Amino acid sequence: MQFWRRAWGKALAVLALASVGAGLPASSPVNDGWTADPEEQYLLDVSIRHLSLGDGVRAYATPQGTCVVFGDFLTALDVPMKIDLQSHKASGWAFRQDNSISIDTATRTAEIKGKREAFATTDVREVPEGWCVSTEALARWFSIGVRPDRSVSMLVLEAKDKLPVELAMERRNRAASLKRTAAVDLSGIPHVRLPYRMWRAPALEFIVNAGVTYRAHGGAKVDRSASVYAAGEVAAMSYTAAIQSDLAGLPTSVRATLFRSDPDAGLLGPLQATHAAVGDVEGLASAFGGGSGTGRGAVLTNRPLTHPGTFDRTEFTGELQPGWDAELYRNGALLGFDDGSSSDGRYHFRDVEMLYGDNEFEIVLYGPQGQVLRRHEAVNVGRDNVPPGKLWYWAGVRQPGLDLIDFQKKEDPPPGTAAAVSNKAPELSLDVQYGVDDRTSVGALIRSSMIQDERVTFLEGSVRRSLGSALVEVGGALDTNGRLAARAQVATKVGAVNINAASFYTNGFGAARLGTGTEKALRSEHRLGVSAPVKLGAVAIPIGADVRLLNRIDGTSALDASTRLGAQIGRFNLSTETHYQRELKAVAADGDIARERLDTMLIGTARIGRVRLRGTSRWDIKPEARFRNAEITANWSAGDRADWEAGVAYEADLSRVRGRVSHVRRFDLMNVALTGEVASDRSVAAGISLSFSMDPFRGNFRPTSDKLASTGAVRARVFEDLNENGVRDDGEPVAVKAMITTGTRPIDRSTDSKGELTVGGLPPFVPVAIGIDQTSLDNPALTPAKPAQLIVPRPGVPATVDIALVGADRSKASRFTRIIASMRGWTSSCSMKPAR
Repeated sequence: MQFWRRAWGKALAVLALASVGAGLPASSPVNDGWTADPEEQYLLDVSIRHLSLGDGVRAYATPQGTCVVFGDFLTALDVPMKIDLQSHKASGWAFRQDNSISIDTATRTAEIKGKREAFATTDVREVPEGWCVSTEALARWFSIGVRPDRSVSMLVLEAKDKLPVELAMERRNRAASLKRTAAVDLSGIPHVRLPYRMWRAPALEFIVNAGVTYRAHGGAKVDRSASVYAAGEVAAMSYTAAIQSDLAGLPTSVRATLFRSDPDAGLLGPLQATHAAVGDVEGLASAFGGGSGTGRGAVLTNRPLTHPGTFDRTEFTGELQPGWDAELYRNGALLGFDDGSSSDGRYHFRDVEMLYGDNEFEIVLYGPQGQVLRRHEAVNVGRDNVPPGKLWYWAGVRQPGLDLIDFQKKEDPPPGTAAAVSNKAPELSLDVQYGVDDRTSVGALIRSSMIQDERVTFLEGSVRRSLGSALVEVGGALDTNGRLAARAQVATKVGAVNINAASFYTNGFGAARLGTGTEKALRSEHRLGVSAPVKLGAVAIPIGADVRLLNRIDGTSALDASTRLGAQIGRFNLSTETHYQRELKAVAADGDIARERLDTMLIGTARIGRVRLRGTSRWDIKPEARFRNAEITANWSAGDRADWEAGVAYEADLSRVRGRVSHVRRFDLMNVALTGEVASDRSVAAGISLSFSMDPFRGNFRPTSDKLASTGAVRARVFEDLNENGVRDDGEPVAVKAMITTGTRPIDRSTDSKGELTVGGLPPFVPVAIGIDQTSLDNPALTPAKPAQLIVPRPGVPATVDIALVGADRSKASRFTRIIASMRGWTSSCSMKPAR
């Protein structure tokens, strides 16, 4: 009886305390007698959807439920809040800057997004680790579900939208899954064939510019220009076209190419061609002269699409739309940029040195509406020889320097330049190379060109051999005038030092008059290039030097030297180039004083936060020391659809300072850029630029802001394959918000309500693997039936890829991570941008 009396007494006492507590306001302190015992502390793993966040949180079991150490909770969710235990306050924001949170345990109040509330002392307890906050208070203050499950040691979070920490973790997981882990045989990856059609409506891109300029001495002037780019298919071949106008709105040229490319060399039956084209085409460079640049004509080849013409030098040319800039990188080092000053609608990077071993070239194009496109090309000097027993050929005829249709007469090129080979006469070339063994190949080239009003035909022969860590090539040539030429070249690497050397001898060989900057024929040319990384503390600075000695038949000679320093320090990429020219020996007609020239240029790019910076400056040192010009531009994002750009430039010749501000707005239908400019000479300018495409992919021409004519596109459709036939049937659900991967790059946007996503910006004719990021699926039990699918994009032509999802135990996608990781060498690092 005494036992039951004591039990009833304790029960009545507890009931009385509970009644008193219920009658008090929530802000009144309640002493439940609980104190934190570190021995009873336990660890909970934080989980939201299928992700595990952080390293877990420490928690205690209290009479009112579970409380979580507040500092651990903030760390797991990466929430920028500061806890001050001495002042009993915590403040900051959660998930969004407008979601402010302020907690004061002294007054037991919390202010959430400007709304004040009181809380009980049991909501925030002081423990040896700091504050321990109840899961109910956390859910109320952070507007998410917080559910502790001690049976599985989990703290389960629930949120309608993905939290920033989720998105960041998904990005890290995708990046980790796409790292190269092992070489995988790609032959087993299924290919998605994109058949050619007799007619495919063109994808069209338009760029329209208009502006007005006011000058104090010239009044107001209105400028307007437009460019149109098209890509489609006709007669089972691809075509691209570009029409440009001048500042008066009148057309200046039409460039068009009808072509077909196949990386697998399946064109024209026994010819096994990789590329056939007619219209505006590129020539094939030769070490003996001629062949480089673009012109109207036709080419046919079975060479790899990205194979360089010479093993130690290369050049890059491509479309550069009005208002765009191009930057060239080699192995991450900035080599140069082109702002379109040539006015021919193309970027040009000529005489680019290639180092022995791997050369990773990247051309980054920046558009006036904030667009970024990337062209990636990998060349290995030393291993990219003609395969044993394989015959490569290249045949072409072209008129160098001429567009397909020119509405305006072009000025004659300066004598001695590569364009001087033309004189509007066709150039014919036939080149063959044969692989003798893994290390040896032989080649022959016959070329006929009009050089300074004289038709010159020459025959060239060469032998290329890999010797240890060096690649050696020797060759000779004979022209129709009986003149001979011989050359020898070597590219090697000694330790960290790259060495390129070449010598050229002739007795009046015709093509030797090209590309030397002079009309005079060469007798000999010797060239030495050296580059190596130099350690300055923790920074490795690539330093390169190139020296050429020219000896001419008339007895004159010249020295041409250049040095280049490049450094990538944190987010800064700096490059400086100094060029020196000197006439060592001059005849009387050239004057008694030797001509000498020295100039230098500095280029720098950087990214600080969301701001991208680029600056250039030029100085002349000899024959007259003077500062030429400088310019710095800054581009920063004002949101997902808006950018700002500001620039300041100084032109020493005009003693003028220019300032420019542009605002870019990206809409679903088009991109718009507004620009204002003022100068110290009291001139003022304002302009507007519009860019948009006409999308024919869905049966009608819809305007869109994405580039469609100059790049490839893929339409991915993701669905749950209930009957496992690989085809979406009626009633099968689609996967919404699934993330698509293209090679090594995930796409920032996800599939729409129809389970579809169109991805643009793919480099044409470069195989790319299309897959899905499994961590983005709402149902973790699903996985793609095929780990990846390989496509070869074509410009202006969308490829449809169906991604079927099945149960994880019925798919082959366990290999997905390894296969995608191996795609790095197959894909371009173009900036992928999903079409809207």
